[in-house]
Amino acid sequence: MESTINILKYGNVEIAVADKGAELQSYKVNGEEFMWDRKPEFWAASSPVLFPFVGTIKNGAYSYNGKEYKISTRHGFARTEDFELVEKTENSLKFRFFSNNETLKKYPFEFELFITYTINGNALEIGYNVVNKNDSDMYFSLGTHPAFALDVNNDIKLSDYYLEFEKNETSKKYKLNEKGLVLDEKANCLNNENKLKITENVFDDDAIIFESLKSEKVAIKNSKNSKKLSVEYKGFPYVAFWSKSKAPFVCIEPWYGISDFENTSGKLEEKIGILKLEAGEEFFAKLVIEGKK
Repeated sequence: MESTINILKYGNVEIAVADKGAELQSYKVNGEEFMWDRKPEFWAASSPVLFPFVGTIKNGAYSYNGKEYKISTRHGFARTEDFELVEKTENSLKFRFFSNNETLKKYPFEFELFITYTINGNALEIGYNVVNKNDSDMYFSLGTHPAFALDVNNDIKLSDYYLEFEKNETSKKYKLNEKGLVLDEKANCLNNENKLKITENVFDDDAIIFESLKSEKVAIKNSKNSKKLSVEYKGFPYVAFWSKSKAPFVCIEPWYGISDFENTSGKLEEKIGILKLEAGEEFFAKLVIEGKK
């Protein structure tokens, strides 16, 4: 079944969000598109939500309260589920997805997940709201994965693009094994600098993942014109960057949570980066995306 696409125009901004995964497919400012157009030969998504896990679960299984649960999909399951549009205002769209018999087989918690898109000036705020509907603690991760188009043409090459952090950073990046699990060792990456060049080979070893950066904002820029796209990710402990080889897009992925480590115990409550939400409590996170030409 084809997913319904919800279009919202407000001021200079127009967005399109699919019911499936409540996935942002278009964000235009003054007619200029900033989202990746989901060409399947590279990557057929544009902004999946990662819930209730980020990345890979080792061997596709984990345990909670002594019981084993199997989940073979990467990045949880919410991104392929149908969300319901529950509220629409002149400048916002709010979507809801909640636990059901199928989700409970692979993830033993009752929850509600809301994703709200709000146009504020030229910026787009994306709010994530997780509600624990259980009478006990709930363990989860939540990640974002928006993909932004890079205009590559006769004048602009992929290598003209770079990521610019708000502050100078000295940070190592996590190393991943071939199954996407995190290794204990890290690799040198940023050394008191605020730029990361985008090259054809920069993502050859999979995503570049940082933890606890000082910057709460990062921008995609290029050396040939003034077009830029910034993402503010206040509060997110991890941020990852990813693309396919030679693909004209880059993903900026702030995360609450991370793939399983290679040496994980497999117990959900011991998982590195996992969040714990008390009974009846709510969790909020927000991204602010802003494109400028």
